[in-house]
Amino acid sequence: MKQWETVVDTAIRKAMEAGEFNNLPGEGRPLDLSADANVPTDMQLAYKIMKQNGIAPDWIVEAKTLTAKTDSWQSRLINAHKNYRTSQNIDVWLSAREKLALDAEKLNKEIVSFNLKLPPGVAHRPLLNLQKALERLG
Repeated sequence: MKQWETVVDTAIRKAMEAGEFNNLPGEGRPLDLSADANVPTDMQLAYKIMKQNGIAPDWIVEAKTLTAKTDSWQSRLINAHKNYRTSQNIDVWLSAREKLALDAEKLNKEIVSFNLKLPPGVAHRPLLNLQKALERLG
């Protein structure tokens, strides 16, 4: 072992001499060193490793879950509104509206929490507003 060599350097050199690095996947192909302009410089390596291994950042996974919950809430609102317009049953409508308001409140807490986790430059999700949603339905 040479004076400047560390234990790791020695182990790597011996492995190379033994041919342990021959025929590795990707051997002879150029490395992809392109950087994603949307990823902060200090996070590019981490995001690249995650992408290569099929892993998404937590906020992306959480965004999908939140989208599904929001879509479900909006579908329930539309269905409840249609049922009310068809049946004109005010008691059923008021009960459905109360449940939707409570669910919107819970979802809004999740949305606020989600928005706080977003990296800079990613647009925040708007909060649910039952009154505005009802106005859009007419």
